[in-house]
Amino acid sequence: MVAQIKPVKKESYFNYVDCFITAPGQDKLVLSTYLCKKYLVDVKNGILSSGISPCPLAGITKQRIFKHSERKGVYALATNSGVSICKWDNIVESPGTCQSDTSFYSVDWIGDNVIAGGDCGKLIEIDGSTGTVLSDYAAHSGSVNVVRGRDHNTFVSAGFDGTCRIWDRRSQAVEQDFTPSSWQPARRSKLGGHITCLDVLDDWVVCGGGPNLSLWYLKEESGIALLDMGDSIPSVVRFMQDTIIAAGNSPYLMHWGLSGKLKYKVTSKLESVKDIIVNTAVREQPLLLAAGAPSEINVFLDLGYLSHTVPFLV
Repeated sequence: MVAQIKPVKKESYFNYVDCFITAPGQDKLVLSTYLCKKYLVDVKNGILSSGISPCPLAGITKQRIFKHSERKGVYALATNSGVSICKWDNIVESPGTCQSDTSFYSVDWIGDNVIAGGDCGKLIEIDGSTGTVLSDYAAHSGSVNVVRGRDHNTFVSAGFDGTCRIWDRRSQAVEQDFTPSSWQPARRSKLGGHITCLDVLDDWVVCGGGPNLSLWYLKEESGIALLDMGDSIPSVVRFMQDTIIAAGNSPYLMHWGLSGKLKYKVTSKLESVKDIIVNTAVREQPLLLAAGAPSEINVFLDLGYLSHTVPFLV
């Protein structure tokens, strides 16, 4: 007898996760996907169990949320239809849009305001209370893929043109810039110079894309360490205490020390990883959650041990 093999739903690959959005109390998650679908996940007692079934949300299928940033219970969302500033309940129901003339791919809080980057090299600063656009920058020659706050007055932006720029929001001037693909150890000419992900910790910046992942110290004029990801293009990178965690279009999560030394390489059950978060609701055992394609959440205990997966497409 020939065994019958059930075909894999194509939607399980096209419906990959763009980002996690965590409730203020870390007891709930919303997963936003490529197909503009949203799934609500309950986190029971700080543990994301394989027995928990994410619930699809109805009524907010037109917004694709690329990134979010939360401050004091207020969320800034970068979406394909603008920037939204809202409370948690509005994310679950239907977030409004306060800037709708372009797609935005990244947001972060800078003090009481929001910086957002999107198509055509656009950066805007938005009043976090009113949603009013305060400033409009012509920042890059291509899409702005990522913005990260450095302190209350400065932030970093990067994108398709391959440059990382440090801005002073008060003067709207570039204080410093560098191009990772120009640093020979990180250069991968076949993959281009675009920047897809970035994180900031004081004077340290880690960024990657077409160039390999690299660590930069802003008081130096060149990269400090190459964080080699092989052929993988990183899509997400985070400073987490004394560790840098990155992942991309491969099934691996890479953990480096701040010196640039590889600590360990963890295999996930994903073909590609789009977003990672750490849930610290149970501080004795923080959970590292990863999602991307196909449609499931990978749950890692103590950041480095793959415990189980939680599918969400039924």
